[in-house]
Amino acid sequence: MGTLADLKAQILDEIGDGVSVRQIGSAITRAIEQVASERFWFNQGRVTTVTVSGVDTCALPAGLRRDDLVQILVGGTYYPLVKRSKAELDDMLLGDANTGQPTDYALVGSVLQLYPTPNAVYTIAATGIYDGSALATDTSSNAWTTEGADLIVARAKVSLARDVLKNADIMAAANNAVADALYRLRADTIRRVNTGKMRASA
Repeated sequence: MGTLADLKAQILDEIGDGVSVRQIGSAITRAIEQVASERFWFNQGRVTTVTVSGVDTCALPAGLRRDDLVQILVGGTYYPLVKRSKAELDDMLLGDANTGQPTDYALVGSVLQLYPTPNAVYTIAATGIYDGSALATDTSSNAWTTEGADLIVARAKVSLARDVLKNADIMAAANNAVADALYRLRADTIRRVNTGKMRASA
C-alpha cells in the first residue's frame, strides 16, 4: 500500500459493497485523526521557524500537533525555551516594552508567542508530533498510508462496521486488527527509539 486509493480499495475488498467510496474516505479521515496525536516513529519531527525583530509572535511550524521541545538558536547553539500558558506570558509581557533574546513561549492558536519580544531575527526549532502531508487526492500518500496503513484500515473498518454496516462480526474482527497494528507500531517505535532510527514525517 502507498496511496489513499490503495487504502480505499483494500477496505472495499475486505468489507464488500455495503459502503460507498465516500463513506470509506470519511472513515479513513476519522481514523487518522483518532491516532494522529499518539507518538509513533514516523510522525515525530523537528521543524524550524524564524522570528521578526520587534514582534512577539512567530509562525507555528506547519503541522505541529504536540510540542515536546522548543529551542532558540543563539551563536550556533540551540537553547530550550520555557513553556508557559498564554495567561502567564500575557502577564509577563504586560507593561514590558523591553526586547531581547526570547526565553519563554506559549502556544497561541497558529503562532508561538515569545517573551521577551525578540530584538533580532532568531531561528526557533520545534520538536514534537507532526501531522503528515494532506491526503488531498486519491494519489496522495503520507506516513499513514504507508507505515501506518494497517492501523488506519483497521480503524476505518471499525467505524464503517459500527455506523454503516451495523455488523458486529466485522467490527469485532476489525477491533482485533486495530490491537494487532497498534502493538506492532508501538513495539517498532520503541525499537527505533532505542537504536536512534527515527524518521520525521513533517
